[in-house]
Amino acid sequence: MRLNRNFVRGALAALGFCMVSAAMAQADKTVLVNFKNGETITQQDLSDFFARRIDMRQASRSSFGVQAALQEMAMGRALVLEGEAMGERRREGKETDRFDDVYSLAVYKKLAPACEPPADAAAARQFFDANPQAFRVPPMARVSRVMLPVEEMVDGEKAGAWLMGQAQSVASGKRKFEDVVERANTIYKLDPQGDLGWVTLTDDLSILRALGDAKAGDMVGPVREGNFVYFFSILDKREARQVAWEDVAASVPNRAVRYCREQSNKQLQARLFEKYGVVLDQAAIRDMFKRPDSPK
Repeated sequence: MRLNRNFVRGALAALGFCMVSAAMAQADKTVLVNFKNGETITQQDLSDFFARRIDMRQASRSSFGVQAALQEMAMGRALVLEGEAMGERRREGKETDRFDDVYSLAVYKKLAPACEPPADAAAARQFFDANPQAFRVPPMARVSRVMLPVEEMVDGEKAGAWLMGQAQSVASGKRKFEDVVERANTIYKLDPQGDLGWVTLTDDLSILRALGDAKAGDMVGPVREGNFVYFFSILDKREARQVAWEDVAASVPNRAVRYCREQSNKQLQARLFEKYGVVLDQAAIRDMFKRPDSPK
């Protein structure tokens, strides 16, 4: 088993896994998103968002999750502004609601183009040939993970030092990665330890892009980020591949509709973000995940 040291050097910047519950508990008026009309989305707004969106609370634990939440909030607010500019009536009692999900959805439906499936088999084949990117399977990896709070003591050592020793033992064949997982699972249970299954190495998440550099059999870490230290094992890897027509012919109409919606959503967001000057403050977002002893 190989220890991917090149990845370790880059992963400190790439990893985003980190608890922010303490930051959320002390949420303030720190600006995270700016609009050119002077509006902002603050850390307090983000805290309120996670309080009402139970389905998104897991996103508060990572920087890329927070960015996704902020983009959703900014898009919702931009849709409200666009609807008002179009003269769309607000619901009674909601005229001052900045994040009116019902109103923003109604505006979105007016702005988004209709996405219809190809009319027949010939049109489906034409769509398949014209949009190869819609039928490309991204690279995937089966990943096993250990994560521990950095201040945790394990067998008389801080978690980082303990994991470094475990990594060396696994790399030299003296210990199995599964043994490290088993021990870690007795200490920290709030997040899954061990086999995470197959994950898609997309461009959306920096940690998954970074894992794309590793090969099957590599170990990655230990890496400290925020209040946690991580250790990964790449169990298996599947490279990206183009799907053949024969394998997807029956599903092309459904994929064509989904792809149309994906692309139109991206284009509409880009247009509205440009129109209303939406800018995420990356430095402020990073500050939410800095370690207490990190320099500001």
